[in-house]
Amino acid sequence: MLRIILFYVPMGTSALLAALTHVIINGVLARSANPDVTISSYAVALSLSFLIDLPMNIIRQTSSKYSRDRVSFRSVARLTAIVSGTLVAISAAIGWTPAGELLFRYVFGVKESLVGPTVGVYQVLAFMYVFTALRSLFQGVIINQLRTGWMTLGMAVRVAVMFAMSWYFIREGMTNDGRIGAWIFVVGLIIECIVAVWEGLALRKALPPSREEQSVGKVGLLLPFYLPLLYSSMVLVLLNPSIQAALNMSSDPTLAVAAYAVAIQLANMVAWFCASVHQIVLQFYENERRNVLLVVTGLSILSPSLLLGISSPLGRPLLEGLLGLHGPLLAEVRHLLLFLSVQALIFPWIDFVAGKCMMLGRTKAIMASKMVSVGLSLALLILLVYTMPGLNGLLAGLVTAIAAPLELLVIWLWLKRLEQRPAAPALQGTKPA
Repeated sequence: MLRIILFYVPMGTSALLAALTHVIINGVLARSANPDVTISSYAVALSLSFLIDLPMNIIRQTSSKYSRDRVSFRSVARLTAIVSGTLVAISAAIGWTPAGELLFRYVFGVKESLVGPTVGVYQVLAFMYVFTALRSLFQGVIINQLRTGWMTLGMAVRVAVMFAMSWYFIREGMTNDGRIGAWIFVVGLIIECIVAVWEGLALRKALPPSREEQSVGKVGLLLPFYLPLLYSSMVLVLLNPSIQAALNMSSDPTLAVAAYAVAIQLANMVAWFCASVHQIVLQFYENERRNVLLVVTGLSILSPSLLLGISSPLGRPLLEGLLGLHGPLLAEVRHLLLFLSVQALIFPWIDFVAGKCMMLGRTKAIMASKMVSVGLSLALLILLVYTMPGLNGLLAGLVTAIAAPLELLVIWLWLKRLEQRPAAPALQGTKPA
């Protein structure tokens, strides 16, 4: 049990520190002469960069599962190079061709006066995928070698450097350009990447040359695992804009959007800490099933308990004191947290079942559950916005509370079918090096 906790807590802590990095940058840009311009240009460019970076996020999961020998590591590295090269090419086209201005103007709806600053910010972010690629590749090795403390160390150093840069830019009055925020972000990312590569290279040298039939000698053998996870992430991208659109069609859109923004930020802090449950399954489930189940059970109890505590009178110092919420907005946030606690209860189990699917190399189940969840959510948003617009922010909370159990049911039923089949063919046909 202690091994699992020592493995998991650093990963959860890293996720919480990652959330802090955005607070740091927004604090710098908020001190500009025109904070609406600087923050807006930075936020839009960053949101696009995160969208394009989705394929890279899956590399870490792929690496943690397969990079257990040098032959397999080279295959994952080649996949990483292909994906990152493609993303850099797309990013360069957005940053230095008219396609970028057209994209920001007509797809993201950026005002004419903000298109130039937004493109400028994106040019700074354009080559971040080289560093996210290296970070994801080597963090996968760090995870499967159970050295997750290095992830916390890398993120802690990143946050410290970003704090120092922020202090310098504020002291020098260099806060009037969204590119300052982008540079702070990129430098922090590079620092985290350096720490991951430093430890990852040392761990790679200790990997066995091959694992006979378990080695993955070709990039194509990784795709049945990688692509469904990628499609799952792409499907989820549709959900947040749809929720925002539905809230803007409610009876009181200002209240609805504001309440949801506050509540989902609090819920996400809990979700980020629980977002690596699948890694516990991948690394420990075969040998420590009981302890893994105990940890997941603990997280599924702790997560909703925190949100319910915040929504109760116990959360008054946070909601009223720190966040300054009062009146209808305070009441709406509290009600939303009650609904979001349902998702917090179920999410660790969804990630647990997803981890078991990854163990089997059958990630299509994850894709199917995400598609069903998002499809149901979109249908419910349309239904509720036309039948009960007076729910305001609770529209999103109710949809989330209904969709989460269905997602768990779908992925669990699919897993039961998978467990009755032979192991996934992802490793079949490989040859010893």
